[in-house]
Amino acid sequence: MSSSDVSGSEGRPRGLVAILVATAVAGVAGYIVQGVVGAALEDGASYLRFSVFWSTLYLVIAALSGAQQEVTRASRATNTARLARAPARVFAILACSVVIVAIPVTSLFWGPAVFPGESWQAVAALTIGAAAYVLVAVLSGVLYGLSQWTVIATITSVDGLLRLLFTVVVSIAWPQGNAFIWAVVLPFPLSILLVWPFVRRRVIGRYSLDVRLGGLAWNSARTVIASVAIGIIVSGFPLVVDITSRHDAADAVGVLVLAITLTRAPLVVPLMALQSYLTVYFRDRLGSVWRFIVVCLLAVVGIAVAAAVVAGLIGPWLLTTVFGPAYELDGLTVAMVVASAGLTAALCISGPAVLAKSDHGAYVTGWVVAAVALVLLLLLPLELTPRVILALSAGPAIGLVVHLVALARSRDSRSATPGAPPLPSVS
Repeated sequence: MSSSDVSGSEGRPRGLVAILVATAVAGVAGYIVQGVVGAALEDGASYLRFSVFWSTLYLVIAALSGAQQEVTRASRATNTARLARAPARVFAILACSVVIVAIPVTSLFWGPAVFPGESWQAVAALTIGAAAYVLVAVLSGVLYGLSQWTVIATITSVDGLLRLLFTVVVSIAWPQGNAFIWAVVLPFPLSILLVWPFVRRRVIGRYSLDVRLGGLAWNSARTVIASVAIGIIVSGFPLVVDITSRHDAADAVGVLVLAITLTRAPLVVPLMALQSYLTVYFRDRLGSVWRFIVVCLLAVVGIAVAAAVVAGLIGPWLLTTVFGPAYELDGLTVAMVVASAGLTAALCISGPAVLAKSDHGAYVTGWVVAAVALVLLLLLPLELTPRVILALSAGPAIGLVVHLVALARSRDSRSATPGAPPLPSVS
């Protein structure tokens, strides 16, 4: 890796491309995994059980990703780092230990409800996957701080490709739900084991943190709050639907969850991957944030409407052709699911814009309010499809309003203060 990649702005475009490509590789791999599992399992109910585990796993991972954000913020490149000044390794071990204890213990209360039947195997796999991800998150955070773009991209790609490989092997050799669970979990620890020998020299003694261990833990705990809300809305949505729809037919829930999982990804996943990039972009253009965000939101709405029309026309045919007649949905439902994804994508744009203004309170509030509204709407006494679509649409829309109001207030306050100094940038 060249020096420009490590410390200079010349490395940022190449770094952005590398991370986007790796995210695309992992995203496509995850997309294919969903298709492989859906085709291998016999019915919607079987897929629903797998989807609930997948959703639970990535809900936990989404929450733990808050630790990565804080480690990224705190990491600084240095050639004179001492262990006492760089407690990332100690923090990783402690956080990993907390996860190993917390998930099995708390599962005594939620395990039977989330994983009916033999919940112990799902809980064990969830514990291993989450604990391994803590190590991935902390290492990735340090690598982001060191601008080691190629290494970050490699870890992301290896993880996604291993998951796809294991899933394909399981679909051929042993197409059972529990086997698929382990196929999606094992890449987390294996990616660390495969990559670490090649990157340890770029990490050990090369960084320091701007906070001590206690500060790192406290800051990470706070960033987790927003990450939990994001996880509920995005990766954890199938789990929330399952828990709030136990009175509906499992097959119907499974078919709707599959459609949501497959159709939201093209709009939401790329913007989720660009959260840090968008924050920096908005931060460096504080004077034109409002104008640019309006353009972005209009573009997202236009793309979502066009995609909804296309999905409504060909979506039902694709579902039944690829997954069989058991996965039949009408065109209007598919179109509305895709259209609602545009609101979540818009929230992924407004969030970084608010964060770039250093308005962390509004940033967290927007995501939390959206998540709470989404869950409450799923509890309404409505039929399955309208209830789910209402939650997918209104929840993110409410969070978007919170962010836009915060941006408008920030704009008004700046306009009312002539000659005010520029806002500090967010590092």
